[in-house]
Amino acid sequence: METLTRVKLTEEDKELLLDVVLKQRYASELVSCELTDIETGQKNCEENRIRQLNHLLLRLHKAGV
Repeated sequence: METLTRVKLTEEDKELLLDVVLKQRYASELVSCELTDIETGQKNCEENRIRQLNHLLLRLHKAGV
């Protein structure tokens, strides 16, 4: 898997990015893809993060995002 370069974002950049992701309705798709990558072994993460991602996905679906 390709190594991604970390980008330093300001708080304003982060808020703008989040706004775009939510308005474009990509949020639940991104979280779902992250969980799939973890489940298929493409990414490693701690159990706590998996629980957090599952909880976030449920909240996004309930909100229709």
